[in-house]
Amino acid sequence: MRGLQLHLRSRRVPLALTTVTALIALAWALSLAYTDSATINARTASLAIMLAVVAVGTTLDGADGALDHTMAVNWPVRRAGHLLLAAATITALLSLSMITSTRYEPFALLLRNTAGLLGLTALGATVLGAALCWIAPLAWTLIAVLPMMAPSRDLKMQVAGWLIQPAGTTAATACAVVLAVTGLFAYALRGCPVRPVSETAPDR
Repeated sequence: MRGLQLHLRSRRVPLALTTVTALIALAWALSLAYTDSATINARTASLAIMLAVVAVGTTLDGADGALDHTMAVNWPVRRAGHLLLAAATITALLSLSMITSTRYEPFALLLRNTAGLLGLTALGATVLGAALCWIAPLAWTLIAVLPMMAPSRDLKMQVAGWLIQPAGTTAATACAVVLAVTGLFAYALRGCPVRPVSETAPDR
């Protein structure tokens, strides 16, 4: 148990969890205050999920990059578990709104967008490191919520704007699954790039 506590603290998980909760609650509160709809629209939900996964992205790397690649720990399993627990936590927090009069729904859309954006964040962490993993989810989400993007029968639009397509849209679901699976396996197997010692050493 102490090992788990140290792991969570070294990854700044408590701070990230607080941030995720606050961001999801803020988006819900704004929707409650400024809209009359009982359902939070896909654009607002996607922005809230994107901000949540970006906060989670800060936990994908520890203070010691070399330690995160040591063979003494089964890191692939631990990394995969980290991502799956993050996805479950974000989805659960979004689902809490269903007991209120203004809801994040449908659940299938929340699950699809959380999995896809978290996979994209994990893929970014694998390539660029945790400090820059926010670039890809932020860019794709901002493109998807542009006014000219809308639910469409065009395959290219369904892929480019997969975040705002209705739940059950085959192309959007496939895009999210590919991102989720690719990000999960890439991050689980490789983790974040090992940073030079000069970047991790404390200032003197």
